Amino acid sequence: MAVEKTSICEQCGATIYHEHIDAGIARYEGGKLLCPHCVEEYDSTHDGSAGGADEALDPIAFDENSEIDSSESRIQAFGGVTMGGGKWDESAFMRPLDSGARGASRCRTFHSKLNDGAIDFMTTQVNDWLDANKNITIKFANSTIGVFEGKHPEPNLIVTLFY
Repeated sequence: MAVEKTSICEQCGATIYHEHIDAGIARYEGGKLLCPHCVEEYDSTHDGSAGGADEALDPIAFDENSEIDSSESRIQAFGGVTMGGGKWDESAFMRPLDSGARGASRCRTFHSKLNDGAIDFMTTQVNDWLDANKNITIKFANSTIGVFEGKHPEPNLIVTLFY
């Protein structure tokens, strides 16, 4: 399993991968590290200018001894283009999808902070995922509120879709 080095968006709490920073789609603005989604929002409210504070040019230091699970099947924070830093990888699953069966054969979990913008973004992510996977039929959904540990423990809405 590959180990990814990550940071957390200081505005929405999304995971930021070092590739996002290297590509310039995640950066510091106003002294805060922002994920690609928050950078896009920042740029749209600031006439698209990319001029940030001087801290934007400082590299992010990663602890070389820490191991972070970046597998596509874990619960992942929102931010960036899509959840999980790219694509949902179906190739890791052995059981075939059976949309005609009564029960679910797989599940996918989404989570979001408890504010209007984050929940709207999660809704968009769920719908984008469903649009990209036309062969998926939702059989059951479950939601709960739980605390996610990060820089600051915060309550999150956790939605699990069984398909």
